[in-house]
Amino acid sequence: MNDFKVKVELEVNVTQEDIDDIVTTALEGGINYWCRKAEVVGDYLGEYASEQISRGGTLKLHDSEENEVYELTRDKLLDGIKKYCEDVNRPYDIMYSGMNSVGCSSGEFGLDCSMVDATVADMIIQYAVMGEIVYG
Repeated sequence: MNDFKVKVELEVNVTQEDIDDIVTTALEGGINYWCRKAEVVGDYLGEYASEQISRGGTLKLHDSEENEVYELTRDKLLDGIKKYCEDVNRPYDIMYSGMNSVGCSSGEFGLDCSMVDATVADMIIQYAVMGEIVYG
């Protein structure tokens, strides 16, 4: 008997809170081993630097080893989430499938940020600003 593979493209709902959670986890420990400083560009759009991205702002991330400065934006972060979800070697699956009232899949997917630890947040940020995993 033969097995066949089909490539499927999914749409995942990412909330403002999801973005804030991922950036907070990254800034509070996920990227600290390669990022020596995170700097808000312009005015603070939220109370904390971690809220800048979900509100359409930019963070400058200063690489401690390569003397590079990367700009993190919402579009780049969303692309980083996409690349993480496509990575077959990712440590955790962070997507969940929504259920309808009878327990069947609703066909909608979201992010389970309880599965986003420092390692996952780091990978998402590296994918977002470097396009690949460079560190770790």
